[in-house]
Amino acid sequence: MKKEMKEKIKEFSELIRKYPYVKEFYIYRAFLYEKTKQYQKAIEDYKSIIPTHYICFDMAGICERNGLIKEAEKFYTQAINKDKKNIHKYINRIYFYIRTKETEKAITDCKTVLELSPKDETITTLKRILTGKFN
Repeated sequence: MKKEMKEKIKEFSELIRKYPYVKEFYIYRAFLYEKTKQYQKAIEDYKSIIPTHYICFDMAGICERNGLIKEAEKFYTQAINKDKKNIHKYINRIYFYIRTKETEKAITDCKTVLELSPKDETITTLKRILTGKFN
């Protein structure tokens, strides 16, 4: 299986050399790099294309799985900065903060989500659990 992936990486590398403007080739090769645990190369491919919020989340995931926590946080934040009213982007970062045991930062993002969507029961409950305030 790994041999097949390495061959596919070579194929996409050749396609990228011939057609460097086709962004999908970079995405597919980055996916293969991630599967073969070549995280830095995957990150470089993602960086070489226009960073949409989806790519920011992909990059954040790669960084997080590779133990690059600060870099992952930067990508989650970059996604938020592209659309500060999108609560789903904050929710992704909240769960990242929970996984990395950064409770205060998770609570701060919960407060931001509740400012944008005051009746969000899931975030209200999550904030209560994180703060220990159940009243």
